[in-house]
Amino acid sequence: MADVEANRAAQRDLYGEVLGDVLDRCRTVLGLNQSRLAAVLGISAPMLSQVMSAQRIKIGNPAAVRRLQVMVDVLEDVASGTVTVDAALELVERAGATGEALTGTTRRVSDRDTAAAVQALFRSVAAATDHLAAADLVAARYPEVADMLRTYGAGRLDDAVAHLTRSVT
Repeated sequence: MADVEANRAAQRDLYGEVLGDVLDRCRTVLGLNQSRLAAVLGISAPMLSQVMSAQRIKIGNPAAVRRLQVMVDVLEDVASGTVTVDAALELVERAGATGEALTGTTRRVSDRDTAAAVQALFRSVAAATDHLAAADLVAARYPEVADMLRTYGAGRLDDAVAHLTRSVT
């Protein structure tokens, strides 16, 4: 039992909270059973169980850690209904391919990942043709909004990355 408590303390140091709590929250909000959660993260069900019960301190696979971070990031949006569970799971799946890892509680997210996430959000609510039609309707009065609709709702990822870079710098 002392080992489990030491492992939970180590998880708090590494991730900011106990992984069992984080993973339970993900499972509950996204409506996943433990086996499905493991599959979405890209780890085995036994590994997930060991991490949740603090028999293991951390998830060793950087892609799985990245998926978990993205999953945690979208939970509030899923809970509020602004992002569907399917769209959130798509973001999580896409995130694992980036190869980015977390260190401590500092998250390093590339502009490309951020732009892809915004595009996925736009595209989860309407088709590209709808975004283009909406952009045409608002272009005269709100050109910046029209540009966002075109870029994130129907544009190429490279254009979205360029737009994001211009907008936040």
